[in-house]
Amino acid sequence: MARLQLVFKPSDFPPSDYPGTPDASTRQAVQDLFNHMFPGNANPEIPGKSAAFATVARDPKLAMRLIQLSDYIVREMPWTSQQKAVKELAVQTLNVHFKCHFSFQSHMRGAEAAGISMEQQACIPFWKTANVFDDEQRLVIEYTFAVCSGEVSDELFKRVVKQYGEQGALEFTMAISWWSLWAMIINATGTEHDFGYGKKKSA
Repeated sequence: MARLQLVFKPSDFPPSDYPGTPDASTRQAVQDLFNHMFPGNANPEIPGKSAAFATVARDPKLAMRLIQLSDYIVREMPWTSQQKAVKELAVQTLNVHFKCHFSFQSHMRGAEAAGISMEQQACIPFWKTANVFDDEQRLVIEYTFAVCSGEVSDELFKRVVKQYGEQGALEFTMAISWWSLWAMIINATGTEHDFGYGKKKSA
């Protein structure tokens, strides 16, 4: 169960434990946030699978800045927008590192659609011996684990630069940092959602 009261739609704000009364600029920030996320939608609501955004929406000004940064990282930054398969592999790897089951499940279908099979996702903890990854994928997994643990060697970073160039290495590192931020927020706040995995199909 989530440890905070979440803001899935404008009417959820302010949460019951909000300190004081929101001023006009804060209430406007709530409207601006949902208008940005759901343009033209008269009844905007953050879906459960994106509940991490409903967590940060408790602070609409912070949430807006995070979402604007997310827009750039996901849609415009070259490494993430042009390397969708390995981007998803990096995200699932950091989710394994942080034991973020919510985020791992939320990315499973997207990763599969991008070209990272369910088998590959399941084999991430065993990447050193599993025979389901190519050389680039192994490098992505190795570097992601290294960045998350704070143990990036000169030799490893040089291999990443050789593969993606200096700018690509920076953007790759930024991507790891960005989705790690969300994994940590999700884990700390107890964000949950039933993604339906593991349920038996009706006969």
